[in-house]
Amino acid sequence: MTISKKWQAAAAGALALALVGGGAGAANAAPGDPLNPQPDGTAAAGSKGGFFLFDGNTGEPADSNGTRVYAKDETIIGSASATDVDAEINAAASRPVTGATTFTGVYAFLAKKNSTDLMGGINTWNAYHVDAAAGPNGGTLQPALTLESFVDGPGGIADDIAAGGTYWYGIAYTNLNGVQVAGAVYREITIEPGTGNYTVTPSVLETEAPAWAPDFAGYTQNGSAMLRNGNVELQAGAGNAGKTVDVYAEGTAAPVHTGIVLDASGNAIVTSSIAAGTRLAIADTAAETVLAWATATGFVLAQPVAGDPNQVTIENPAEGETVVTIAAGAANANQTFTAVGWSNPTTIGQVTTDADGNAIVDAAVLGTGDHTIALVNANDEIVAWGTVTLVNGPNVSETDITVDVSTSNRFELSGVRTSVNLGTVRRGATTAPAALGAFTVIDDRDLLPGWTLNAEVSDFVNAEAGGDVIQKSALGLAPKQVGTAVPGISLGAAQSAGSGTYSALFAEGAAESSTLEAGTQFDADLTFAAPSKAKKGTYTSTLTLTLASK
Repeated sequence: MTISKKWQAAAAGALALALVGGGAGAANAAPGDPLNPQPDGTAAAGSKGGFFLFDGNTGEPADSNGTRVYAKDETIIGSASATDVDAEINAAASRPVTGATTFTGVYAFLAKKNSTDLMGGINTWNAYHVDAAAGPNGGTLQPALTLESFVDGPGGIADDIAAGGTYWYGIAYTNLNGVQVAGAVYREITIEPGTGNYTVTPSVLETEAPAWAPDFAGYTQNGSAMLRNGNVELQAGAGNAGKTVDVYAEGTAAPVHTGIVLDASGNAIVTSSIAAGTRLAIADTAAETVLAWATATGFVLAQPVAGDPNQVTIENPAEGETVVTIAAGAANANQTFTAVGWSNPTTIGQVTTDADGNAIVDAAVLGTGDHTIALVNANDEIVAWGTVTLVNGPNVSETDITVDVSTSNRFELSGVRTSVNLGTVRRGATTAPAALGAFTVIDDRDLLPGWTLNAEVSDFVNAEAGGDVIQKSALGLAPKQVGTAVPGISLGAAQSAGSGTYSALFAEGAAESSTLEAGTQFDADLTFAAPSKAKKGTYTSTLTLTLASK
């Protein structure tokens, strides 16, 4: 009995026909996505987006940058994503290739680079083959793009390999048995004459739109910006009251402040490290409009010293603490002030006093040591000030620990025996269990979406008895796991000889279950129930194991 194995995740099955796209449009493209359609003048002008290539043996990206050389017999499959081999091409509901147009067949094709040959389908293509790799959403999953597989057409691929040249190469969605093209996705391919080696021109991708910024060349001052102890006080005029603005500084690529709401007079105060003399634009970025221009002018508040008015006593906080209380008195109750610290003028932030005139200030920004802290009103007047000492808490040291976790990124089925002999059995009897033989499943991919391992059996044929057939249900198959069980991996139900059903689930790996690089081993007991009317002779069947990614 011959056994085969497959890498591809696509299950065999008939193509779902007469698929209808919904009215929903495609999602907005992001930078790095293929332009749809590919622009005029490019190597794939008019293609409904781009498609990407993967190594059919490993599932790794194999997409061309214009220099990667493929061999004519190299197993290549297609995808709608540069990073996901299972990204479905032309999936519902948006149908990015065909839109709302129905289609009844899917082809991989090679055509001359013009719309007439492209849209003529099998009547005008140089070479092609039917592709029935239906995806879960009715699109195409992992279409076969191996150059030697394009066997249909006037001379098949052989004539094009002999001649060489530049063509369009891709996937088409068709009606009328391949004659009418509803939509296609394709890339430019350049074939070397004789050898069939080829390169693929890259898709044209979306790029990041440049962010808007004001043009300082047209600067005319019509606002003001006053620097006060680490704050910038912006005045954009009463006509801009209540607007949300961003502040741009000349010579910077992005706003230095965003989301500032102007008050009823069109003003705002923002903590800032902008230097005096900096030219500023107060702008509505969404509308790409400058509301006011200004040059920042400096103002520095002098540090109070002993003998200056409004000095109060500030109690030193405990070791390691930084929050202090400044008693500004009842006359300053329920008001908002700016807290400023020295030696070098440092804006701590805005604080509001309580009903007794007390303000809570976190002076952590000043660091340890002796400091002066003051409460300053809108007229730059000090209403209360005092001195305080901040003391370090316990010494703490931190060490960042880094470790890189790697994977082999292997996903494969290996070690499957090529044949099993179940021995000799009388009519009406059942063979003793025979081992399929241990084989290995490895799932050590970077991502772990899970997998299924399916078993499919063909009918038994007796070549010596004129092709007599025994139904595949005569085979019994009982999956079993060899060695230590792996969490998340389960076996399928046993199939009884004489009443088995196929296809059948052999085993399954849940998402986030890993076999590690060593893999996990499986085996199965095989039995055969010979019908009472079976003719004498040797019967042969094929058991196919298919490992598929979820």
